[in-house]
Amino acid sequence: MHFFYNLSIRLFGLAILVGGMFNLKIRKRKKLQGQWKSYLPDQPVDLWMHCASLGEFDQGLPLLWEYRKMYPEARIMVSFFSPSGFEHFNKRHHCVDVACILPLDTRKNAQIFLEITQPKTVIYVKYELWLNFLFAVQQRKTPLYAVAAVFRKDHLMFKPLGGVFRNAMKGFTHIFVQNEASQNLLHRIGIHQVSAVGDPRFDNVMLQKNTPRQDLKQDKNLKILNDICENKKVLVVGSSWQAEEQLLHNVLHQLPFEMVLLAPHDIGSKHLYDVETLFGEECHRLSKMEFYRNERIILIDSIGLLTSLYGLGNLALIGGGFTGKLHNILEPAVYGLPIIFGPKYDRFPEASLFIEQGVADSFSNEAELIAAVDRMIQDLEERQKTALNLMQQQCGATHRIMDHILNTPVHRVAPSS
Repeated sequence: MHFFYNLSIRLFGLAILVGGMFNLKIRKRKKLQGQWKSYLPDQPVDLWMHCASLGEFDQGLPLLWEYRKMYPEARIMVSFFSPSGFEHFNKRHHCVDVACILPLDTRKNAQIFLEITQPKTVIYVKYELWLNFLFAVQQRKTPLYAVAAVFRKDHLMFKPLGGVFRNAMKGFTHIFVQNEASQNLLHRIGIHQVSAVGDPRFDNVMLQKNTPRQDLKQDKNLKILNDICENKKVLVVGSSWQAEEQLLHNVLHQLPFEMVLLAPHDIGSKHLYDVETLFGEECHRLSKMEFYRNERIILIDSIGLLTSLYGLGNLALIGGGFTGKLHNILEPAVYGLPIIFGPKYDRFPEASLFIEQGVADSFSNEAELIAAVDRMIQDLEERQKTALNLMQQQCGATHRIMDHILNTPVHRVAPSS
């Protein structure tokens, strides 16, 4: 099986070379992949955390801050698979010393990467299982952890041909999963160094809320927007895809909101133009608030503002629920906003939890969208209190994870300064 895995990695590399000629995102990956050595540090690191993209970085970030508090002089490195994560992580308030792109997962690349970086501790966020890197870390007997992991029975490691992935999982020092269902699945295949501790993203959004960005306080467009939204009923649409945008357009006149803050997932010039064309004269760009003329929809045309904008809203519509890639629903919940999203949310435990607790609802069509809004704005103050209480109850995964890591024998020696 490992042979076929290595073959698939080679084919994946070839696909990047070819696909880069036709797709901008793949072209970025190809460019970064060709330069990956240039981003590596010039001295060994104490902690290496790998994240697929920005969402995983958000999950791991509170752990990095906790580690930084324990070891102020430690060198922290983060790697990304996605170019977007690598390009945008600096928009977060973070404590990272070095960021790099993870090269293609070959034995040679893994060996070179580890010989240069020499991490004392390695943390993988969620469930990116790059086998050659994992086996190389394990061969060096470096403490290796998985955090915020979620597993489903359809993952390859739980199938007859998934032996090589099971072996990789058995080599982890410890695996911290989000829920007991994931823990039970791992137990069934003989992996017992597992703890169900929750999701550190809850800690991260709380940290973000309590650490306001100073640069946003000086933003003239945001100041104008704050004044406009005051005492109005506001819908915040976060990371929307075309499906949500089209449905919203179709029912907009039936919704009880005076203002809509629309932040698309794609802020490329073409998509922004498409959104403006769809909503017509009711739409106004945030970057041009000095020319605002009472338009109902404010189109958020820059990255990095959405988390703060939820504080202006009464209800959040979150994108990705029609693609199976639901975006972060914790960010609006930390402000007490009830939430609605599309039907494909099975891979997101927090979505089911929020629905069970009455602070979220899903929709598949126009009628369901209107009904979901009506349900969520009923007893709005009570739902807001429930959302805030729920967020508080779910916090604490960071401390549970770091207490375990920092108190195991392999971590009793502090990293070098």
